[in-house]
Amino acid sequence: MQELNLSVFEMINATSDTALWLIDWGRFLSWWPQLIAVCGLLIFILGKNDDTAGGILPVLATIGVATGLNHTLAWAYPLVSPVDIHMGYSWMRGASLGQWMGPYPIFLSTLTLSCMIWFRNYLFCGCLCCLVIANAWGVVLVGNYFPSQFLLGMVIGASGTLLVVLCVHGQRKLRDYATSSENTLSTMS
Repeated sequence: MQELNLSVFEMINATSDTALWLIDWGRFLSWWPQLIAVCGLLIFILGKNDDTAGGILPVLATIGVATGLNHTLAWAYPLVSPVDIHMGYSWMRGASLGQWMGPYPIFLSTLTLSCMIWFRNYLFCGCLCCLVIANAWGVVLVGNYFPSQFLLGMVIGASGTLLVVLCVHGQRKLRDYATSSENTLSTMS
């Protein structure tokens, strides 16, 4: 599996022979899709007439939980980047993230999955999926991450989404139980 990861990285990572416009495009795709996604999410939320707090709060909680899981896993299992093992070319040397997986592999995939669950607007989520793929290609092209680290970020995002879904579902059951008990008591008296 590690050999596959390294060979995919070597295939995508830009070398010194790569055209400069392609490297600039990779830099753009490794930084800007997050901003584009956040702006798109704000436009999407402001355009809805539904309960905005009921939709945006679980999305924000999901991103927060996934980021917390990321930090927890970074303490247990430190990140080894391609620069640390002197593999490939790094075209963003100033973007040192330390030993934790920065927002690149986690944020967009978590945002996409949580928007699929909470908003159910599949056109918007399809656009977010395209941004996730472009961002994954960009960060591997400029040498920030291995492809397996991006997949790990998607797993962390899915775990954070599952935790928030279970918490919200449990909260609804508890609220339904409390209101049904209150109604039962009021009819008995």
